[in-house]
Amino acid sequence: MKRWIVMCAIVALAQAGLAVWTNVARHAGETQANKGPLLNLQAAEINELLFEDGQGQKLALKKEADRWLLPDSGAFPADAERVQGLIDRLAALLRGWPEATTSEAATRFKVAPDKFERKLSLRANGKDVAVVYFGASPGLRKVYLRADKDADIQAMPLTPNELELQVDNWIDAGVLRLKPEQVTRVELPNLQLARTQDGLQPADLKPEEELIKERRDALVKRLTGLSISAILGKESKPEYGLDTPVLRYTVELEGGGKIDYVVGQPPKPEKPEGQAAPEDAQPPQPADASYVVKASNQEQLLRIDGWQIEELKNAARASLVRTKAKQPAALRQSAAPDATAEPAGPATAPEPLSPPAPQTQPVNPPVNPPVEAPPSPGPAQ
Repeated sequence: MKRWIVMCAIVALAQAGLAVWTNVARHAGETQANKGPLLNLQAAEINELLFEDGQGQKLALKKEADRWLLPDSGAFPADAERVQGLIDRLAALLRGWPEATTSEAATRFKVAPDKFERKLSLRANGKDVAVVYFGASPGLRKVYLRADKDADIQAMPLTPNELELQVDNWIDAGVLRLKPEQVTRVELPNLQLARTQDGLQPADLKPEEELIKERRDALVKRLTGLSISAILGKESKPEYGLDTPVLRYTVELEGGGKIDYVVGQPPKPEKPEGQAAPEDAQPPQPADASYVVKASNQEQLLRIDGWQIEELKNAARASLVRTKAKQPAALRQSAAPDATAEPAGPATAPEPLSPPAPQTQPVNPPVNPPVEAPPSPGPAQ
């Protein structure tokens, strides 16, 4: 019996020792693995990115004069914050405990040279500094990645849309934005704004009118804060509707610059031939709620979400101006001179006071009027 107890104790001690050793070894391996960056690159040196997918589609981004551009899209400005943010995250990525290290796992996780979801080449002056393969997703907001010529497969917190190859996902959506203080005059179909000491306001504001400032501020914010959703190339197509625009307006800038905007009508849905519309059908709506805009300071035609253009189409003087409120009667009377008072004449010497006229009846007779004393008796005869 004692022998079995001793044997069980020895086995238990061995298991405990093995668990401790495994845990220590694992932590030591993780500590060793976390030493150093995964990619050997300096973020500031990277001035070109090349994305590729497994079907051969490519997207290039290039930095010129501190601006990130899309060279295959007419050097259109790219979203510099997004591009630089991705580079910084990759440069700061530390080597961790690998998910796998075999070539079979690289193929299975889609991070192999001949099988990948995305391939990103980070370049400096035309030379590859690092090449990264991005693969399948191990979970929410994560993807597998592997650096070229590195066996370790890592998992990185990244969403698939951050690696999209669609040009519109990388454009600078604020390319049309202006600073409000730049604008000196705006010419809309139903409204003209001119800069004054109080900011932009209707050019023909009358003395009896006042500006509704919160509405003016909202309109100026829309005029100067347009966001684009896509670029459509330089060629104007009939379906863009720019030959019969729904809106034209002009913005004049400080220093003499001017930008002309031409807005095309959005496409309409086509009715299938031979199909009658039901009696209770709703009026047809645009195929997409967007407009095509040609700005004189941009070569590319741009797509803008419809709600932004609708605000400009509906801008009118009547919505920004109101008649000044009349002054309350009590205030007017206190401020106006007394109409019943005689006008003051020239200053003259005061006239002597005359005795008051006798009254037939006192206004306030005394309660006990004084008794008149009887006449005194004369001398005795």
